[in-house]
Amino acid sequence: MNNTNLAQNDADALISMRKVRADENVRNVSLPQSLVVPLVSEDKREHFQLDIHSGRIDLSKVTYQTRGRQVVVLVRLDVGGTSP
Repeated sequence: MNNTNLAQNDADALISMRKVRADENVRNVSLPQSLVVPLVSEDKREHFQLDIHSGRIDLSKVTYQTRGRQVVVLVRLDVGGTSP
C-alpha cells in the first residue's frame, strides 16, 4: 500500500537525499514528449522518479518533478509559463 501523506521532516529527508540513475539506459528526448527517469538513493533503499513533461502547443513550457515512493510529488518546477 502506498502512503501518499508524508510528514514534512520525512519529505525534507527524501528531497535532500542524493539520487542516482537506477539504470544505464540512454533516453533521448524529442519534444513534445513526456519522459520518466527512474532514480534511486545511493544506498538503494529509496526509489524515485524524475518526470519531464514538455508543452504540446508551447514547446518552451516544461515541467520537471521528482516523485518519491511512486506517487508523492517532492519537488516541482514549471518553466515557461505565464507570470500572474
